[in-house]
Amino acid sequence: MFSFVYIIFSYTLLRVGCMPSGLRIVSNVTPAEDEYPFIVRLERRIVLKYNNTIAAENNVHICTCAVLSRSLSLTAGHCLNSVGSITNLTNSLTVQTVVRYGAGGGNIAKVVSVIHHPSFYEPGSVMRSNIGLVRTELIELKQYARLSALEIVDLQNRVITLVGYKTIKNSVRIGASGAFKPSQLQLLHVVAMPHVNQSELKFSTECASIHCLPTSTTCPGDSGGPLLHSTGIIGVSTISLESIQVCSELNNTQLFRMEDIIVLTKPHVQWINDSMTRDEWISDIN
Repeated sequence: MFSFVYIIFSYTLLRVGCMPSGLRIVSNVTPAEDEYPFIVRLERRIVLKYNNTIAAENNVHICTCAVLSRSLSLTAGHCLNSVGSITNLTNSLTVQTVVRYGAGGGNIAKVVSVIHHPSFYEPGSVMRSNIGLVRTELIELKQYARLSALEIVDLQNRVITLVGYKTIKNSVRIGASGAFKPSQLQLLHVVAMPHVNQSELKFSTECASIHCLPTSTTCPGDSGGPLLHSTGIIGVSTISLESIQVCSELNNTQLFRMEDIIVLTKPHVQWINDSMTRDEWISDIN
């Protein structure tokens, strides 16, 4: 009940005086490879084995995730719809969903299950509570992502950062020691604008409902990456960074309505923390 009331309150707060919140694009940069160790790739991995040795593998990038703990990662809720269980198609061919992490994407952790937000709803292109968690095998990192306690109104006119991966064709590796080229991380620096006149927003309906998945042919890049402030994660992207930039060019604007491209984490912090506590307890007793 508290969570529902908080979500309604937050939504009202974001639209005080019928003025929605916005994000204005400032710049797009490529970070150092190890700058954000907790930003990882959710992938579908197809493995072909011969004599119990990997002969070839094909990796399909699904979405970006932020690792919150050893076993839970945060992403957009719609990304979870592309996560399937490990399937042995034949004795030598396996399809599995994994989280790829570490320098050069050299480590993987198998996805055990997913956790949709209880209020996640997908009646077509309009989604509610588009946020979710991926449960994996244990991921050991020197630094994990953390959630910010700040409201979006606390960040007025401050630069914050959207994180996601650039477009790349399916990564194919021949042999266990073959070359592997993961997709490249990118940063989109934006300025938070809690109150924006509706007339300033020119974001087209064609752009507002794009959700990038492996089967998508309508948009580049991915979604599910975090919106970062120095205090932690304040939101999750629901469309790809590259789609945001394309829509910016199409609409000749650097300003976007926040609800079209971001799900704020603040209204969902209690649910996320409860899931993390429960998961840590299960990990400890195992």
